[in-house]
Amino acid sequence: MSAMEIAQQAIDLILHQGLRETKARHSNVLKLEKAIPGKQNKHGAIAMYRSKAQMAKSWGTIYTSKEAVYDNYATSTHWTPNVFNYLTYTDAAKHYVKGAKEQNLSQINTLVVDVDYHDAEERQAKFAEVWDTAMLDVQFMPTLILATQKGYHIYYVFDEPVFVRRHTNGKLPAVRAAKAIAKSLKDFYAQKLPAVDVTCNSFGIFRVPRPDNIEYFEPKMTVDFQALMTWSINFANDQRVAKSNQTKRPVKTRGVRRQIDQPWFQALINQTDIDQNVGYGRHNTIFTLALACYSSNVSQAQCFDILDEFNSNLNHPLATQHVQKVINDAYSGQFHAASREYVNALLETWVPDADRRVYLQRSQTTWYKYAKPRTERVNSHVHEWQADLMAYFNQRTSQDNNWFTRTSLRHISKELNICLGSLTKALKELIDQGLVYREKGHGRQATMFATRSSLLQHAMALKQSQRLNYWLMVARFLGPTEQLLALQRFCLTSDPNTTEFEQLRLVDTG
Repeated sequence: MSAMEIAQQAIDLILHQGLRETKARHSNVLKLEKAIPGKQNKHGAIAMYRSKAQMAKSWGTIYTSKEAVYDNYATSTHWTPNVFNYLTYTDAAKHYVKGAKEQNLSQINTLVVDVDYHDAEERQAKFAEVWDTAMLDVQFMPTLILATQKGYHIYYVFDEPVFVRRHTNGKLPAVRAAKAIAKSLKDFYAQKLPAVDVTCNSFGIFRVPRPDNIEYFEPKMTVDFQALMTWSINFANDQRVAKSNQTKRPVKTRGVRRQIDQPWFQALINQTDIDQNVGYGRHNTIFTLALACYSSNVSQAQCFDILDEFNSNLNHPLATQHVQKVINDAYSGQFHAASREYVNALLETWVPDADRRVYLQRSQTTWYKYAKPRTERVNSHVHEWQADLMAYFNQRTSQDNNWFTRTSLRHISKELNICLGSLTKALKELIDQGLVYREKGHGRQATMFATRSSLLQHAMALKQSQRLNYWLMVARFLGPTEQLLALQRFCLTSDPNTTEFEQLRLVDTG
């Protein structure tokens, strides 16, 4: 299959049946029938953009058919992979698109994690880290990974589209659930990859699949929405428990100050070196400060005066019209106040370490105790040793240019400065989870270690005819464990039902 056909297959998989198959007018495809009996014939619209600069100005083109998308995707850079009920233009020349808001969603096809580094060179150097996180740490394998200018877009495509229905009370439960899942995915990735943009719009604009940007695509690895929702709920509950264990008992005082009167607002408003960064740059800072003004009943005109002065003091300020647009969004009524998660992320990015503890507070009445950095602690947690081990094995396999590496426990202990007891405990848990495979050496031969990522990555790089011999060799070395059998069947089968079953086999259902 050619690169162009693969890109079109990815587009078709993501869109599902959200658009018409052919153009309403001037179609080059013979229309045999107008509608498919028994199928829903309602169709929506998406927008595509020819450059990032045009995307920033909402200068795009609206498409309502897959045929039109196929005709233009090669000359476009961005699109809205989730389908809207309708989209319109704001000008007579039909340049500027409006209507791409979550209240106007028709169906949710995919959720995307945005990983954004400083430049293309760092992006290429970090691909192995992104791959390992996507393939190892998350219980659901992604469907598609696209390279962006400075990072990656990781697509999780649903096996069936999630249709958006408005309840009588005006709420959109499907959108609310999808936003919660998207937040869990981004938060989970952010624990492993600091470059994840946790503030990006879950139903916004992302890179369009093209022959020149597809790093990985497996059409059989679509995700079940309900299963992903269950994982998201469990992850969110674990996060709440972990956070409550770190929280000090609140100290009660009288009154709660406005957000603009809190120390974090003053800390951010006095920074001058805020620039483009890994997800927490000038736009996010100004938007967060504008939300604080909005929640504090500051007028929009006064808010603009405050933030225009803040922007002017920056070493690399934004254009004034961009500041005005961000403030308009903050005062649109869709948001209530600045989010504590975003505030903490901005403080950790831009405020010096010495001042951060003073500013990291939820309000005047509640203080939080944050764990010390690992460099300041004597002891490490088991999960931290496990992360060190996974990074060590992946680095060694990459250096050896193979799917396994040979070494000894004593050598690992010396390299990572881990005592043998802690090393054995951490390694046993990784083996039990199916993340690491070990085959003890005989005689003077060193022990062989492989990771699930190295096995899968090597198998995907082989041609179909070579995969069987590869897995036979792996089984001979490591034994037919359930995880290995699942990976083997996943790489060899072409039956979607079997693949869906193997996807569940790779999930820790506990």
